[in-house]
Amino acid sequence: MRLFFLIVAALTCVAGCARPISRPSLNLVDPSVSFAALRQNPERYRGSTLLLGGAIAAVRGLPGGGSDLEMVQFPTDRSGRITATNTSGGRFIVRDTVFRDPAIYRPGRLMTLVGTVEGAEQGQIGDIDYSYPVLTVHELHLWPEDERPGASPVRFGIGIGVGTAF
Repeated sequence: MRLFFLIVAALTCVAGCARPISRPSLNLVDPSVSFAALRQNPERYRGSTLLLGGAIAAVRGLPGGGSDLEMVQFPTDRSGRITATNTSGGRFIVRDTVFRDPAIYRPGRLMTLVGTVEGAEQGQIGDIDYSYPVLTVHELHLWPEDERPGASPVRFGIGIGVGTAF
């Protein structure tokens, strides 16, 4: 019986440590390119594969069925987990060949992705001209809405009764 509980505990820990982005995609990432460097000179990093995370600011459908997701960048750890939502290096555009429904991929949702730098596009944030780095998606992960950045994915609780919390 004790062995059973140890196995269940180990499996729970392993499941809680699952990466949001697959190992093969993470192996493609160039960790030497920071978001600050990308923002400064996107053309220099054309063809580089990066790991980025952030919050969706806007979603636009593209002719032919794809989507552009405008993202507010947030820092991530090496596995792709967003580590903070109170600091940002700027915005970027994620271009996907798959249509992403704005009802699901709505503003404020957190997302992590591996993508390839395609260059930059000019746009606006309100009345301000803005140069957006553009990446095409290799793999993305839309975070559950109840997932808090920086929180442990392992949850444990003790309760008394049904539907009662003290």
